[in-house]
Amino acid sequence: MAKHFKTPEGDAGRESTGRLELQPAPAHRRSWDDEADVAASGPVAGDNRYGFDGGYGYDPQPQEPVRRVKKRRRHRGRTVGIVVGVLVVVLLAVGGVCGFTLYNQAKSVKDQAKTAMSLASSAVDSVKEGDFASVSSDLRELDALCDNINDQISGPLWTVASFVPVYGGDVSAARTLAGALSDVSESALLPLADALQNVTPGKLLSDGTVNVSALQAVADTFSEAAPAVQAANQKVQTIGPTSMSEVSDLVSKAKGGFSALAGAVDTAKGVAPVLPQMLGAEGQTRNYLVVAENNVEIRANGGYGGSQGVISVTDGKLEIGDFQPKMSLGIENALPVTEEEEVLFNQATHEMGSDSGDTLFTPDFPRAAGLLSQMWEIKYGQHLDGVVALDPVFLQYLLGVVGGVKLPDGSSIDGTNAARVLMHDVYWNYDPSTQDAIFAAAAGAAFDKVLGGLGSADLAQLSAAVQRGCEEGRFIAWMENPDEENVIKELGLAAALPDASDTSAAPVAGVFVNNIRGSKLDWFLNKDVTVGTGKRNSDGSWSYPVTVTLSSVMSEEEEESLPLYVAGVGRQASDWNDERLTVLLYAPAGGTISDVSTSGSAAFSTAPEEHAHNGLQVFYGVLELLPRTDATVTYTVTTAAAAGDQPLTVRTTPTCQAAR
Repeated sequence: MAKHFKTPEGDAGRESTGRLELQPAPAHRRSWDDEADVAASGPVAGDNRYGFDGGYGYDPQPQEPVRRVKKRRRHRGRTVGIVVGVLVVVLLAVGGVCGFTLYNQAKSVKDQAKTAMSLASSAVDSVKEGDFASVSSDLRELDALCDNINDQISGPLWTVASFVPVYGGDVSAARTLAGALSDVSESALLPLADALQNVTPGKLLSDGTVNVSALQAVADTFSEAAPAVQAANQKVQTIGPTSMSEVSDLVSKAKGGFSALAGAVDTAKGVAPVLPQMLGAEGQTRNYLVVAENNVEIRANGGYGGSQGVISVTDGKLEIGDFQPKMSLGIENALPVTEEEEVLFNQATHEMGSDSGDTLFTPDFPRAAGLLSQMWEIKYGQHLDGVVALDPVFLQYLLGVVGGVKLPDGSSIDGTNAARVLMHDVYWNYDPSTQDAIFAAAAGAAFDKVLGGLGSADLAQLSAAVQRGCEEGRFIAWMENPDEENVIKELGLAAALPDASDTSAAPVAGVFVNNIRGSKLDWFLNKDVTVGTGKRNSDGSWSYPVTVTLSSVMSEEEEESLPLYVAGVGRQASDWNDERLTVLLYAPAGGTISDVSTSGSAAFSTAPEEHAHNGLQVFYGVLELLPRTDATVTYTVTTAAAAGDQPLTVRTTPTCQAAR
């Protein structure tokens, strides 16, 4: 009877007549691990590959190690598989719980973020409306909300989520935003909100006196908030790309908001140290010349300075003196001008250094103000600490806030008609011998009204009027003290030419016009400047197409009734109604102007040609502009390579067309 034998692998042996026929183990089941494990189990007789001795007899002794090796490997693989499986199940379970928790937290954060955005918007609106009590309330609620959001998204689950592909950037952006806003809220926004409650016009200005201590406290608070705001702004500006449109939009708004806030506190930090002395603190008296420019006889900085007066400030108390007509030193006593100024500004009248109105031919207001200050001291013996210039259009903006004033003839000027009355009607309705007196009376009355009415003015309307006037270049200033002048520059009121050596600064080009005939025809002048899309050059500079269009909108009816004084007959004109203008095109610091061409129905008697002023390239031309004609100048402005990708801006002469 045949016997059955088990091989070391546990398979049934073949039936035989008492002899076992051996079958080698398949080659693919042998590994270096097999041999190593067998060797570690002890010596085995014969060929260890098969677990038998070298003969045909069955040796049970070697079998034990071989069976032990195989069982251990199968047990180990099975154990690892079980452990891995358990871990996967555990991770899935934990991930499910964490994901559910994270999902709920995300929903909560999203809802709170909407509330936070609403509170921030409400606070901004309250600032614009001058409701600073509501600002403080909104910001306190916002502070608590930001802290709660920051606490939620600072946990480990959100840290893990920030590494998730694609959307991890959105999580990181949200965490950075929440952290920055939480940091800046308590250390900056709340103190600023409390300080703003003291800047209502009634608290800052009463009975012609500025509350210096209150204003100083506000400036100091802004200055103290600067480090926290700057640190938060740096965090926000480093946020990288995001995937979700909602997050991207929020990040964009946050970057703009933090940048604006950082700029405001940085400016306030510069103002705080010099503000008291500018307002005559500790019994000092500061004297500032206020120049009323007249845009109908246009000058590069705005208009002819035909009337001026001094405002004195002692411990914040303001006193305004009588406004005087233009100053004239006479050609023989003229202040010196440079060769460049002689070519660009003095060829027609030769009075830039002797006539107060013609000092404003130069677009560099610090230079014009310096000449005005010297003229005033020569003529009146009073030293000036600064010069402020404004035009009738800006005066109209202010009168729209504080109310109108009466003129000597019984008529009124207000927020709807001041520019037209002072720059049009007076010339049509009054004899030239009385016009200067009317201008001086109107300027004095308007300033008295403005100073007396600021204390009760609506802050939002006042801020909007001042901001508009500053942005349009209708309110500019110069201070003799260098530290104070730096503040004026920071506030954007300096109207200075760019420093030619600072080629890395944001590029600013210039388009300026001067009336060289002495006419009052510029009430009808339209000036439009457009800058096209820039093209990046291989050296990193940018080139922009620029178009300047000048036109006269005088009607036929007005031309027929044109007073001779308005026409300025006999001075630098080819025709009696010729609005003769010099046109000055300035390149930015380190930049160039090229490809200049002209077209239109008005003619250039002197085509634009290249000159220089204070290290800047300038193109200068003389335009004969008749009623209902126009001229267009096109050219290319190329910025300095050192300015990088900063966009080109253009500073230009303000005209009457906004108030016509």
